[in-house]
Amino acid sequence: MYVKLAKGNAKKSIKDYLIYFITITICVSLFYAITSLSSSSYELITEESYNFRALKLILQYATYVITATLILLVAYVNKYMIRRRKREFATYVLLGAEQKIVAFMFFVETLIIGILAIIAGIFIGTLFSQAITAIVLISAKQEVIFSLKLYMDTLGITFIFFISMFFIIGLYNVIVLRKIKLIDMLNAHKQVEFQFKRSGKVYSGIFALSVILYVICGSCTIKLMNLKIDYSVKSLMYVGISLITFIMGTYALFYSISYIMIYTKNKWVNFKYEGTNLFLIGSIVSKIKTAPILMATISMTFLGAMISFIITIVMAQWALGYLDMRVPYDIDIRNNYSTSFLKEVNIDGVKELPKLDYSDVIDYLNNNGYDVKSYCQVEKYIVNANNESILAIRLSDFNKLRSMLGYEEMELKDNEFTTQWHNATKDEVINNYVSKNPSLNIRGEIYNISGNSAYKESIGEGIYRSTENIIILPDKVCDNLDFVETNFVANIENEMSYEEANYFQSNYINDWFIKNNSEFVKKYSTEGDMTFRVIDPRIKSLETNNILNTTLAMRILGIYLGVVLLMISLTILSLSQLSDSIEHKDRFNVLRKLGIEENEVNKIILKQISVYFIVPITIAIIGVSIFIYNYYLFYKNIITVFVGDKTFILSSIFGVALMLGVYICYFGGTYYTFKRNVNN
Repeated sequence: MYVKLAKGNAKKSIKDYLIYFITITICVSLFYAITSLSSSSYELITEESYNFRALKLILQYATYVITATLILLVAYVNKYMIRRRKREFATYVLLGAEQKIVAFMFFVETLIIGILAIIAGIFIGTLFSQAITAIVLISAKQEVIFSLKLYMDTLGITFIFFISMFFIIGLYNVIVLRKIKLIDMLNAHKQVEFQFKRSGKVYSGIFALSVILYVICGSCTIKLMNLKIDYSVKSLMYVGISLITFIMGTYALFYSISYIMIYTKNKWVNFKYEGTNLFLIGSIVSKIKTAPILMATISMTFLGAMISFIITIVMAQWALGYLDMRVPYDIDIRNNYSTSFLKEVNIDGVKELPKLDYSDVIDYLNNNGYDVKSYCQVEKYIVNANNESILAIRLSDFNKLRSMLGYEEMELKDNEFTTQWHNATKDEVINNYVSKNPSLNIRGEIYNISGNSAYKESIGEGIYRSTENIIILPDKVCDNLDFVETNFVANIENEMSYEEANYFQSNYINDWFIKNNSEFVKKYSTEGDMTFRVIDPRIKSLETNNILNTTLAMRILGIYLGVVLLMISLTILSLSQLSDSIEHKDRFNVLRKLGIEENEVNKIILKQISVYFIVPITIAIIGVSIFIYNYYLFYKNIITVFVGDKTFILSSIFGVALMLGVYICYFGGTYYTFKRNVNN
């Protein structure tokens, strides 16, 4: 009998649960879609050069963590429903039902709603899984093929994960309901979460504190605008302080704002008694006063959702842009004798460093069908000029690197030099260096900087070692300089598979170096593997695969985290309003009896909901604008090079637009349901 009653209540309450049901359904569908990538039955057909095992693992476990935050939403919704229906539960108890049975009925009711949401979410998730698959295939430049399919292991994981969540909250609710006194159930509608318990001076002081915190936030932004960014702790401190003070200021504002509104209302007498303003102000103040911390938390959750949307998209694009600079060649073997290594193995000079010959590597590539179409052995030299040591390469090597990447070759006179710079280096740094070093004194000979004094086209990250620039000298000058190391870069006709590239990078190069430099390895090897500190091979296909795994994980998880945070906030905000529509229904009936027309009542409802929805989102948009602007100021040069200003702006607009789209849908649903509750 009680189970039938619970089922009947679930059917009656389906409209009350509608927003919650839709939210859980969407979250289940996204959880299923992302988790399906790690299914044993899932087949992601791509070229052999890609391996997405890391992506699947990252998505699988990160999805569990993100989705676990939904327990906050489930707990709040259950708390909301319990509070709203305490009088109903009291009626059951008065009619003779045991309190534990009433608690069990509520548990069954919420479990039924949850199971229906899981079933609906799984079927919608099959569509979302195809969208995620399409994102992966497009990123890997593969043909997109759609195939709707249910994955039984993922289906089981989804059911177990969400049912466990519902059981944990449900059992907790059973314990809570069993302990509530009957008199408290009957008077539940009279209870509030918060009342003014302190003097007006305290709330005025907290409001003043919120203003001060916002001023500090703004001043940090202004300071950052005028500060020379050097990526130091001091520079980063301004970004952190601005964000922290904004968050603290928001909580202080919401804690005190209801008192300030009441104070302003009492002073602004004419406005207070104009039309239905008194009723509207009373409703708004009453709600903000009862849950200030909740409103502030919702604002901050909106802020977190927008930051998640924007930053993950920007960071993913950053990683892709960095890839083009990091490894522009198919194969890049860096012969890197760092200063720390030279000291560690007690090499006083550079005479003992082996001058590598990569001919065996070229033969290996050709013999295994990869067909080297162009390559360059880049020899680096130490130049002691102008009382400092700088790194230099030959003009012929520099032109070979440029030609391999499709750039025009350049010329130098016998008494000239030029510079090549990391393309993320600021122009002011380059100009400052050029102005201070118009000439170099190399072993008594003066070399002047050429007309084209600086080049920023990417020729690979490995060329610079630990510096931002490298000197380009005529070939004959380098004949008398101290040799340091030899890098090797090559472009091949046929791309390596993932497994072959992994073997080449991890095994072959290491064995080749040991074989050809046995005496050096024997003399200077340490307990660690020395070869990997001397030889650092980079294969473009492997780097591309790793970057794709990272960027896809960031994009998918960033959007998922943003959606979860956004929907939790909007659902809580919506249910908070719908609770008012039921508990304060009599207030609107009084307005009708006083002669207020239905259109005017609807306007009051629209204004009330608009304030509750607009205030948190407005604060969040202000916060995200400050954060994103500070973020841009801090990483401006890097964003310009690797992301692009237009892409950064579009990513920011996309994040805000996506949030506003979902926001408007929840606003419309809340307004419609609020009117239905008041009118019925």
